[in-house]
This record gives sequence, C-alpha cells and structure tokens, in this order.
Amino acid sequence: MQNVWKKSGCVIVLGLGASASAYAAPGDHIRVGDVTITPSVMTGIEAHSNLYLADGSDQSPEISAMAWVLKPRLELAAAGRVAKFELGAGYGLKKFIDFFPEDNFHPENADRFSDFNVDFALSLLPQSRIGVRLDNKFGNENIPTEMPTAEGNGTANIVHTSNDLLGGVQIRPGSALQIEVLGQLGVDVYDVPDELLTTTTSATYNGRQQYGPVVGATWKFLPKTSLVANFSYNFLRWDNNLIEAVGPDIEGSSIGSFIGKPDADAWRLSTGVTGQFTQKLAASAQIGFGMMTYDEQSVLDDPLVGSLVDSSAELNLVGDETFATDTSALDGLLISLQVSYAPLRGHTVTAGYRKDFQDAVFTNYVAYNYLFFRYEGTIQNRIGVGAEFSYRLDNFHGEVVRGDQNLLGKLSASYKVAPWLSAGASGSWSRRACAEEDCADVYYSTQYDDLSGTLGLTFTY
Repeated sequence: MQNVWKKSGCVIVLGLGASASAYAAPGDHIRVGDVTITPSVMTGIEAHSNLYLADGSDQSPEISAMAWVLKPRLELAAAGRVAKFELGAGYGLKKFIDFFPEDNFHPENADRFSDFNVDFALSLLPQSRIGVRLDNKFGNENIPTEMPTAEGNGTANIVHTSNDLLGGVQIRPGSALQIEVLGQLGVDVYDVPDELLTTTTSATYNGRQQYGPVVGATWKFLPKTSLVANFSYNFLRWDNNLIEAVGPDIEGSSIGSFIGKPDADAWRLSTGVTGQFTQKLAASAQIGFGMMTYDEQSVLDDPLVGSLVDSSAELNLVGDETFATDTSALDGLLISLQVSYAPLRGHTVTAGYRKDFQDAVFTNYVAYNYLFFRYEGTIQNRIGVGAEFSYRLDNFHGEVVRGDQNLLGKLSASYKVAPWLSAGASGSWSRRACAEEDCADVYYSTQYDDLSGTLGLTFTY
C-alpha cells in the first residue's frame, strides 16, 4: 500500500512539473513547474524545570534537564487543474544531557529518537462537479512519564503511534454549494515502559481502531462567508477491554489493579457559519450535539476477566460512574467559536472557545472546555513575535473520575538573519492542577508545573 502511494505521488508531481526545470536560490525553496519543495532543519537546545512532569513531592521530585534538539522537515506543494497535493514530513530528535551522573536520576531515559510525522492532502478534479479528497496523518510521539530513576535500556516515555485517514467524494452541484461524502479510518497504538506493566509481557498497553462515515456541506452565501453543516458516526474498538491501572499507587482511590475500557459508538451533528466578515475580521461559530455510548459487555467478555482469580477490577456496574457510563446531555453539547482580528498589517489576534468530548485511554471519556488567546506579529519583515495563553478544563468519566485544569502560557520571538536563516527563542509555562477538592487528595500525583525554554536556529532552503 505504501509503495502504491509513493508511485502515485511521483506521478502527480511529475505530471505537474514535467515541462519545467528545477530552480532555487537559498531561501527561495526548490521549484519544479507548479511544484514547490521546502526543506528545512532546526537545531538548538531545550531546557525543562520538570522533565518527568512530577508533582514535586518527596516521593516524586522535580528533575530539571537540558537537551539537544534536531528537527529536519520537508514540505511539498503542487497545484494544477487536475490535482492539488500537499505533503509534510518531519523528524524530531531530542538527546538529554546528564550533568550529574553520580546521582540516581537518569534524564537520558527521556531521549526521543523516534518522533516523526507525515501528513498529506490530495484533491483530484478540484474544479469539477465531482472530485475526490484524500487526507492522511501519520505520526509517532514520545510522552515522558514519572520514571526518573529508570536506567539501562529502559525508557521513561509512553509512545503513541497513530494514523488517521479521511477520504471520499466531493460533489459541487453549483458554484456556491459543496457536499462531501467521506469515510474515516483511524488506528492508535499506545506503548508504555515495561516497568509499568505487571501482568503482560508486551509493552503494547492498548490499541484502538476507529472508523465510520463523515458527511459535510458548505454553502457560500456571500463571497467569503459560508454556512456549514457536518455529521459523523464513529465506531471505536479497543484491542484490550480490561487494562492495567498503570502508574503510581493512588492512595484513597477505589480503582483496583484493572480498569474497564469498553468499546463505544459516537456520533456528532453540528452547524454554523464561518467567513471573512471584514478586511480585518474573520470569525466562525458552530453549535451541535453528540453522544458516545459505551458497550459494557465488551469488558465483561474480555478474556482477561476469566483468567484473573482475584481481580480487583470493578465489574459489578454499581454506582453513578462505572465503565458503563455514557456521555450526559450536557457533555454532548458542542460549541466552537473563533474570532481573528488584524488591527495592523502583519499583526493578528485570535481568540476562541471549544466545548467537546472525546474517547479516553484510561477511562471512558473526557468532556472538555477549552479557551485560548494567541497573538502573532511581524516587525519590519525580520522580527517575529508571538504570545499564547490557553486554559482547558478536562472532566473524566468512567471508572476514573476526576477533573483537571490545564494551563499554558508561551512567549516567542524570532529574527530573520538571512532569507535562509532565522534565530528563535521561546519560553513557556505549563501546569496541570486538580479541579476538585477531593481530586487534590486522591490524584495529587497527576499535578505538575513545568517551565521550559528553547534557543535554536532554523535553516530553510
């Protein structure tokens, strides 16, 4: 399958640019007819005050660390009357330096050598009555866990590998209306360090497949403003429906050694308006409703249930919150708002709010409220500045019930030394705190603060 797509991509690129020769100057990218290829590489140093996102207690102290970072990336864009194609591929390397090898902490176990992502978007016959759309996102991400003393060949990272494919037909009955009939297919695999598992011999903690139809419509009733409507139905199926309650022991929690992780069906329906309302103001507003229904029988039928002589998993389905918990009517309300304002040329302020829900890895689902504010500016075409603040309230439901407050503040600046070289610096503060009083006692170990900073150079051909 991969070879087929590689050959197809080559045919598209060659077809669009066969009549022209490649040309480029440093910073001008590589151009072959209608094809633009942009290679770049970023290198620098990164520092964290709390590498393992620990709570700072005596049992889980905050460990600071510094790393060398290398991020090469390649982007390709091709546009023609028959096809439009975009491809982005990036790799991330992060090597931590142990300045105090005599202590009992090993920051090198948080090294990241396998971070990468490959995204592509293909549109066939974009100006015809009927066209084809195909999008795919493939990635591998390492996420640090609370294991500062792991050494040897061990790793302190949870590895999340995912692939999301979306494709189908686009129907354009007229110049103002477009209807999309698509299908989605997603795969997620979660690997955890061996030290966190006690009953299984594989590092694969769990895996999920999700699939289903997606239907959308866009009606452009003004030149730059459209009414939109979307509907999706998603089947979510997990490899393991009874999973270990990995991580540190949580005193006072009713969770046993295992947690039920049932399969689910989810649907969403939303509608709204989006567009450029003035030369300086762009906005979108959508409202909708959805539900996620969980199949508790998928947990009870898990083969692991019968093999456990003394299972401490909650299998009696008694109580307000169990692995049979479905989304409530309030959690099913969907809201998406975003406003962008450009007071001056080269300066944009964006604010937004989103209310939604999604399937969770260690419990049934999480319903969240997300607020954000961003500023991006360019001064004299050489200096770039940015600022961001966000707040997200997560409410988890299922066997694990808790509320998390996630805050992020970030400042960044860059200077274009030459068309092909820019220097950048950024600093950020992230925090996760319990949103409920009893959560602070039971789930104290899930809280953390982390200050981080990056200094780097980016070379772009």
